[in-house]
Amino acid sequence: IAKNSMAACSGRNVFDPAMYTGCSQAPTEPKKLGRRRSVTSVSAECSQEPVEPKEPGRRRAAANASSTKLSRYTQQHRGRQRIHRALLRKLDFEFQSEADMLVDPEEADSIEVRRHILVRELMTTVQQVGYAELGESDSDMQPSLSAMTAWDQYNKIAAHSDSATLLGQIPISTSSLLICELNFMRAPQNYHRRFENIVQVWDSCSAQGRPIASTAVFSMYLRALNMLGRHQMVLSKVARWCEPHDDKKRVLPISMMRQLILAYFCGNQPAKAMDLFFYIKSAPEYHQRITPHIYATVLRGLLQTKHLPNQDLYILVEDLLDLLTQPAYDAGPRTGMLNEILQASYKFDNIALMTYVFERFLARGIAINNTTLGIMLRSSCGSNSDVRDIHSLYKTIMASDLARVRMSEHVFATFITAFVRAERPDYALKVVYDLLAHECWNQGVWHLHELFAYYADTSMAARALDLFRLVDEDGVQMTWRVCTCVVSALSRGGQISEQFDPQSADIDTLLMMGAVYGSEGHADQALDVFTELNSRTTADPLVFALIAIKIHQMISTYAERTSTGFRFEPTSSGLRTEHELHMATSCLSTTMDKLFALDMCIHQDVFHHAISAFILARDNEKSQHTYDRMVQIKQMGPTSHTFNVLLRAAMRSWGVDAAFDMFEQLRANSGPVHSITANVLIHGLFEAQQPDRALDVYAYLVGRPTPLVNHTGFTEFLTPVPCDTYTFALLIRGLVRADLVKEAAVMFEDAFSLLPQVPRQLLETFISALEEAGLFDVAAACLKRYSKRVECAQIEAEELKYMLAQANNAAPNCLPLSYFAYLPETSHDHE
Repeated sequence: IAKNSMAACSGRNVFDPAMYTGCSQAPTEPKKLGRRRSVTSVSAECSQEPVEPKEPGRRRAAANASSTKLSRYTQQHRGRQRIHRALLRKLDFEFQSEADMLVDPEEADSIEVRRHILVRELMTTVQQVGYAELGESDSDMQPSLSAMTAWDQYNKIAAHSDSATLLGQIPISTSSLLICELNFMRAPQNYHRRFENIVQVWDSCSAQGRPIASTAVFSMYLRALNMLGRHQMVLSKVARWCEPHDDKKRVLPISMMRQLILAYFCGNQPAKAMDLFFYIKSAPEYHQRITPHIYATVLRGLLQTKHLPNQDLYILVEDLLDLLTQPAYDAGPRTGMLNEILQASYKFDNIALMTYVFERFLARGIAINNTTLGIMLRSSCGSNSDVRDIHSLYKTIMASDLARVRMSEHVFATFITAFVRAERPDYALKVVYDLLAHECWNQGVWHLHELFAYYADTSMAARALDLFRLVDEDGVQMTWRVCTCVVSALSRGGQISEQFDPQSADIDTLLMMGAVYGSEGHADQALDVFTELNSRTTADPLVFALIAIKIHQMISTYAERTSTGFRFEPTSSGLRTEHELHMATSCLSTTMDKLFALDMCIHQDVFHHAISAFILARDNEKSQHTYDRMVQIKQMGPTSHTFNVLLRAAMRSWGVDAAFDMFEQLRANSGPVHSITANVLIHGLFEAQQPDRALDVYAYLVGRPTPLVNHTGFTEFLTPVPCDTYTFALLIRGLVRADLVKEAAVMFEDAFSLLPQVPRQLLETFISALEEAGLFDVAAACLKRYSKRVECAQIEAEELKYMLAQANNAAPNCLPLSYFAYLPETSHDHE
């Protein structure tokens, strides 16, 4: 690159070095102006690099008295702070000049004094926003002031009937500071819109014949043009700016050179951009003025155009690091520059450069933040990533103290998931060990779900049990998913041993053999193992989870076979007689008694499995006893999942009538009913050919009368439970099969008012149900009628959701629109 730099500067000579002579000269001392300083002379002082003067005043004294009032954002951007102060000085001078004019009768009729109220409000707003950005605002200023607030005030002037006159009254200093605030604005929602605003303000000043002379503001204008894609206009504007003025050639500051480089790269002229960059590096006047942003712009342009190979990019990165490690730059700009280069490398798919930059920045002692880790994880831990790249990134992070302290549980979980999906559980286990030793671990196991699930799918019983013991040593409460994964791994990975003796075996062996016996249908051996586990003095949560899961599976299989009337052969597996069923419930009851006697935390699903098993075995006394002690002793109140378990088990064990009676009790007490509970009931009632009861459940869900249900049973409107798509799918299919096609159509109409959006799958369910019933003409008519409406509902999903929310808040007892269409076709009693 050094050779190319010299060749570019000496051979091609694209840019005349004489143009840049005097660029490093210090700003000249501004002339002392009288009371009537012109607007042009005021704004022209911004064309040089501003110097921090010592000005007396209330705000300046407060700022010098306490530097802690500066915002953290301002402390990290000293260059922006200097620009803000310079422009604010010009605006303060405008206010002071007008105050002097009000005293002088001869100047009282000047245009500056007779400014419109909107113009003066804009000047005040821009001034307050500027001081708020510096952290020097008064306590009585509005805390919500921002650049967009000032822009809204400017828009009022532009929309005025006499806008041409009012725009001419705006001081150049106010327009300059407004452009500055828009350029440095941090609001992401108006990121691109602000560049259009900058161009509009600049063009308005030029059209009024009062162009802004500040080079700093002109650089912001060039940046706005680049961000809007007007790169050729940038080149023409700079060329016009460089025209000789008063027999002297203007000097381009480094910020303007950066915008030129960006315009060349975006205009597909990388050779000219590199020529300009090499000139900046070799020219003595730019030696002390080059900034890291120049390197970032060049690297991003080279990544976009692929003008140079990675070996040359590595040299540029090293030069950038040499510049960033100077004392003039603190940790904030260094990390921001790292993230900018990483993001550009990821965007243009140069992972090699991305890895090199990350490693070299860490080697130079530059700290990273969460954004840095997020960019690296997104590139290295994707679905199609190579496991070697993931492992290399993980080793790089853990080898650096600066990166290791930034690790969090979410980052560790991302690596664990990536290694598991790459089928490298050994790497994932190493990450788990590092996580347990890291200070960020807060004794949670949610990040281990993927690894436990992998052990369960691949039948790695020993590893699943070892990992469970490793985490359980610290007294961490296991989630139900972890328990089920471990039980599944034990069931699939264990092997039956003929020399197995339950009395002499340890806890882990008993757990493995009990899981294997229970999954393979050896009920006698499994119950013996469970009895031995109950006799041991242990507070292992896995013991209770295993017994509850396996006994529930055995009783569930027995209840299903007896309800269907199967004949059991002597070779049949699982529970075969009522005596074995009684032994299973007794064993589970002993386990629950032992659990309630212990002072330990365990997941509520253990009790749900026990309650469901007792109901399936038709032992209501034990199920009620377990439910009461769960609420009283363990202080676990019933949830919708609890009632789901009760209703499902009651329906399978006692039939639909018993389940519906339980539902009636819940409705009498206004108990919570989940949509899953209602779906189970609706499905069972349609299977039992009781569509009226199914519609009654639907009416309780929506909390209001419907066209298909008698209204006399409702004394007050309840809080509606959100119906899901499956609820309507079950109702529509059930009504069609019950030869209630008209009611099914009305139910489909209700879906438009009760669902956030009606998916295409629900219409397909309706059409397929009609075709299965042989109603092809009706299916074609419904498809023609509803297809366009469903598409519109999907497009306007968010708007419909908002309207439904507003309607429910305004009138919770409003009826679906289909109700009024259904009334005229029913009996007159409804009227």
